[in-house]
Amino acid sequence: MIRPDNLLKRLWPLALPLALMGCDPPGAPTDRGVCWRTMSKPSQRPGFAPISNAVTSLDDCAALLETYHLQGAQTSNGAYQGYFIFIDSHQVSSSSRVNGFRYPIFQPSQRREIDKDLLALIKERGGKAPAPGDIAVERK
Repeated sequence: MIRPDNLLKRLWPLALPLALMGCDPPGAPTDRGVCWRTMSKPSQRPGFAPISNAVTSLDDCAALLETYHLQGAQTSNGAYQGYFIFIDSHQVSSSSRVNGFRYPIFQPSQRREIDKDLLALIKERGGKAPAPGDIAVERK
């Protein structure tokens, strides 16, 4: 016979992981083909604003978000089809969870090449960001 106090001792190690599962922040928007930019203030929960609804890949969305970074934004995070995109001065990465492992989208050499092309487009447009249709990242 299992006594109630023994049962509690056996189940206690499961309590923390179960409690933490309920605290997982909301996921990234999953709308097909929509590239989102994170819009929030420090005192608010993160929100998302669509910047294009005609983006064909995570890479293209990351490049589109990179234009904000190139124009002076410290971070230009966003999301694409259920994945978060994180952009800062060190890397362009993605994760299926806000606090999950961040996988690089572009290697440093790829980012330098993409940035060169994006800066040329920004200059060509008089300082304005390129249109989503102007961005198509090719993997080599």
